[in-house]
Amino acid sequence: MRASILLWSTASGLILGLFIDATLIGVALLLSAVISGLTSRLHARWFTITAIIVLGLIPIVMGVLGYLEGELKAV
Repeated sequence: MRASILLWSTASGLILGLFIDATLIGVALLLSAVISGLTSRLHARWFTITAIIVLGLIPIVMGVLGYLEGELKAV
């Protein structure tokens, strides 16, 4: 029972992190359509690398938080 709680809590954290990523990508696309100067900035190499790292870390951090939540639930 404890393993299933940990697994589901971790999975829900990962899924929530993916939803946050999708929301951030959508906001960036909307802003790039509204603010034309932002599109030239989005093509900078450092900005792209930073965005990929941040978008990759969000689901991982949310998964860890989900795991910790599962630890609290399993007690």
